[in-house]
Amino acid sequence: MKTNTYSLLFLFLMTFSIFTGCQPKHPKIGILIHSYENERWIKDKDYLVENLTRMGAEILLEVADNDQQKQIEQAQKMINNGAKVLIVIPIDQDEAAKIVELAHEKDVKVIAYDRLINGCPLDYYVSTNSVITGEIQAKYLLSLQPKGNYALIGGSSIDNNSLRLFLGQMNVFQPLMEIGDVKLVYSEFGEEWSKEDGYRQAKIIMERYSEGLTGIICGNDNQVLGAIMALKEAGLEGKILLAGQDAELENIIAIKNGLQTCTVLKPLKETALATAELAWDVAKNKPIKNHFTTESNGKVLVKSILINASIVNKDNIETSVIASGFHNAAEINQ
Repeated sequence: MKTNTYSLLFLFLMTFSIFTGCQPKHPKIGILIHSYENERWIKDKDYLVENLTRMGAEILLEVADNDQQKQIEQAQKMINNGAKVLIVIPIDQDEAAKIVELAHEKDVKVIAYDRLINGCPLDYYVSTNSVITGEIQAKYLLSLQPKGNYALIGGSSIDNNSLRLFLGQMNVFQPLMEIGDVKLVYSEFGEEWSKEDGYRQAKIIMERYSEGLTGIICGNDNQVLGAIMALKEAGLEGKILLAGQDAELENIIAIKNGLQTCTVLKPLKETALATAELAWDVAKNKPIKNHFTTESNGKVLVKSILINASIVNKDNIETSVIASGFHNAAEINQ
């Protein structure tokens, strides 16, 4: 009888050990960042690392310097090193599908962060709602000038967010275009999310349409800085409505000084926290607490968490970027 009891106890302990052994106390979670081209990406990285570290994850971190093949190789290395989940900010929305393919071969889940990955059975997507962001940009400029000639400088053509921003902007502009209140004189996607690209496209706009131009909406704040340079050369600095997104420090200063009209503050802390919680639950095989919507990536409907952003203008800098801790007053007023 005693032998049987010991045998049952031994069997129970072995079974418990097997099942708990599948759930490492400190699971490895990979973070694949495209680059640190904007200061906001450093903040994203810091928030993700802070949350995952607090939860107890072992973090694998790589930066690809905007080289998609390099990022694919980094992903393979993380998979080989035992990552349970990959958080990916892709460079190319289509080519990054290879990362998902490689991950699924080893039963590793992939969370696309901020940028959707197309054409693959992607597991999860967490981002600011870019359609809403585009609507916010257009609505704010129209609240200042409800009629006029507008131009759109789109983001990178290989980033799904560029299209989503455009859809949001057109949701607002199209009804007004149909009744003749608004004319869209220029709309092109960019080569990259850069100051140089913003300058290049703004120069084209200035050469063709500077007379009677009401406003320009840029894909991000980097492009806005380039547009400001082109406007200055044309003698129109501070005279054309100018919208961006990301609430970069240099742009907040430009808004304060009247050179930029508005930007959009993305909820980076909330987005990073939602991503970290999702990655942790998936890595630990715990019930998922997040509420999902779905986004199509051309292959599947991806479980998604989309968080709305907010407008920043000259009148609400203190109650937006400063109150959120994104920037401090000393930086802005330097």
